[in-house]
Amino acid sequence: MRYKLSFAKPKILLSVEDSFTLLDFLAFFACFFLGFVFAIFLWMFAFALLVKLFTRHEYEFDSDSYRVSQYIRIFGYLRIKRRVISFDDIDRFLFSNFDSGNALVERGLVTKEWYTLEIVMKDKRRIRMVKSAPDELHEIDELYHDLREYMSDWFHFEVDYEELKGE
Repeated sequence: MRYKLSFAKPKILLSVEDSFTLLDFLAFFACFFLGFVFAIFLWMFAFALLVKLFTRHEYEFDSDSYRVSQYIRIFGYLRIKRRVISFDDIDRFLFSNFDSGNALVERGLVTKEWYTLEIVMKDKRRIRMVKSAPDELHEIDELYHDLREYMSDWFHFEVDYEELKGE
């Protein structure tokens, strides 16, 4: 313990500083380190949410090189190339409701319907282009028909629905 006692009439000032033990130093650095690490996670989470809110996926269909380039555009300025796919690797474009199913809401599990437009590769991988709720069915249907109109010479387009069971 360190202290300082000063006399200044009419007051006496006592200043006391507690001494640190090794345990105190370890607890301080552990708290400082964990606080910094969790702050980084929170910053990363906040950045991920901002990116999710202000991100666009762009697909560039190049008929000269017969390739599809997928880009992620962040905040309308930053454009990052995610992947390049050859036209030969694409099996078909699929418009379906296969992502529908049970969803957890405040009332428990309910059947939720989702419509997706996907690129199905020849090795059966799927690349989701659009996923929308039933209230946006008109927009995704319009997108499907526009893509089919413009690119039916190069690709096969398919619509497939499954009947939902529930409620």
